[in-house]
Amino acid sequence: MNALISTKELHDIIGKKGVKILDASYGQPPVDMCIGAAIDFDIDVVADKDAVLPHTLPRPEVFAAHASVLGLSNDDHIIVYDRSGLAMAASRAWWMFRIFGHEKVQILDGGFPAWLKAGYEISSKKNVKKSERTAYTVKYQPHLYKSRQDILDNLDKQAFTVLDARDAKRYSGEAPEPRPGMQSGHIPGSVNVPYATLIDPATGLFRSIEQVKEALQHVDNAKPLAVSCGSGVTACVVALGLYQLGQKDVAIYDGSWAEWGGDLSTPKKKGNAP
Repeated sequence: MNALISTKELHDIIGKKGVKILDASYGQPPVDMCIGAAIDFDIDVVADKDAVLPHTLPRPEVFAAHASVLGLSNDDHIIVYDRSGLAMAASRAWWMFRIFGHEKVQILDGGFPAWLKAGYEISSKKNVKKSERTAYTVKYQPHLYKSRQDILDNLDKQAFTVLDARDAKRYSGEAPEPRPGMQSGHIPGSVNVPYATLIDPATGLFRSIEQVKEALQHVDNAKPLAVSCGSGVTACVVALGLYQLGQKDVAIYDGSWAEWGGDLSTPKKKGNAP
């Protein structure tokens, strides 16, 4: 299944049985507008509440419990969007469903702005009926996840390549980190792939396959790949790009720089070279 769905494609199936739409907007005030009967999916709520870092991936049984409360079924065709477009939590939610074994999940290309631009009807969340609880089950896919220890071990083993989805100046250490207490730089050996290079700034849509190939041409995929970013959100945009190129086993370093840069014991490198 293509990881992206166009506004036209979504419009053609909206309201059909088994099609569930999730509003995974992140870092934005709540609004009454939504697409269809969209259900709110907050990555800071569907998370490990005992973790120090925000939106840490929850345990499988916790994710299953949240999905059940939201009325989701394992056979549902899930479409995720973000009101800010493609750059934020829609991709994170897409990865979360995949890591828990739900493959029939897509991201609305261009997000809510693209839907509005297309002139399609919007709904009021006040009119969305709460779904009945379901018996959702998960099948955890550990190969899509990397921990701090995995990244540390890989510094010597070099078993996989780490990609850094932050912008070039944060990667090099020229720009300060937006989070207080974070050291700057990047994980030694990691390769910079700014997530923004995969999104067309003029349209807000994901770039074409050929453009994605060009943006990722410096990535050596001879080894498995894992992606890091600021806090494990925009890394999923890069994983999405690689998925579109056929690389469906790309992992996410969940703690990302929020964990690595906040730990004085982890090695950091500055400059433009890996």
